[in-house]
Amino acid sequence: MAKLGASAPLPVYERALRKACKAAPPPYGQAEYGELYREAATDAEWLAISLVTNAEREGDGATRLWSLAASTEDRITAAQLKGHAIDESNHSKMYLRLADLVFPDAIEPKFREQLKDLSPGYTRAMEPAAKEGSPFSHAISLDDLIQMNIAEIRTTIHHLLQRPMLLEHCAADRRDKVVRVLDCLLRDEVEHVAYTARLIEACAASVGPDAVKRLFAERLQDFNDVTRAELQRQVFDVS
Repeated sequence: MAKLGASAPLPVYERALRKACKAAPPPYGQAEYGELYREAATDAEWLAISLVTNAEREGDGATRLWSLAASTEDRITAAQLKGHAIDESNHSKMYLRLADLVFPDAIEPKFREQLKDLSPGYTRAMEPAAKEGSPFSHAISLDDLIQMNIAEIRTTIHHLLQRPMLLEHCAADRRDKVVRVLDCLLRDEVEHVAYTARLIEACAASVGPDAVKRLFAERLQDFNDVTRAELQRQVFDVS
């Protein structure tokens, strides 16, 4: 897989993203979507539960990335996937930290102790290993990268929706701590969008720009369908 510098232009990726969004505008890019989220998030119990759900999904995402990292031969790409897995493992803990800060009495102590297991606890010192039987125990593909990129864009948008609602519910003396956690989450999410975009651009050198554009359009439509189905259940996947 060809390598691109952090500041290299991404013409194929950018055109593929723009074309896909024009053909199938994502629901989470619409004003109505934000209004529905804010309405749901005014309910403190709903928002607290969503933080626990986010922690669970981040932990699950980390294990998938760990298997992809272990199964990808390209050393540099595998290292990026490992870093992403560690980030999501940490994010699982961060969402629980946000729950503790914003809703300190919402989770019973015994249950809170059990929630620690949601994060696989990956660190730089650990070597990725593929999970037996996991559908993600394979080398990273263009399809994987596009799905990851779209998911990270959606996560970033959801984070921006979630942020002011958490601060609104949070006690004033805890807001600085909450902001620090949120800043870390946002920084990571933006980097995840960026590095997957660079890898998609690199793939275009071998598969061609038309293949990237076609697959991007298909996968964005898939995500739109899933998002609309989740919206009917008042589910907003922030992870």
